[in-house]
Amino acid sequence: MPIFEYVCKRCKRPFEALVMGSQKATCPNCGSGDLEDKFSTYAVRGASGSGWRGEQFAGGCGRAGGT
Repeated sequence: MPIFEYVCKRCKRPFEALVMGSQKATCPNCGSGDLEDKFSTYAVRGASGSGWRGEQFAGGCGRAGGT
């Protein structure tokens, strides 16, 4: 299920919302529907299922043995 990140244009509060189908998110603080989508990264689950591996796709900086 998709979780989206928003910033409310009315009260400036950032929040996350689970949005399914044609649902529209609203600010949990003030109830406004005037929202700005935030750019967010995603996490990828490792093939072994041992944990989240989003950091390995973030570039090569700081990885041991990276190029």
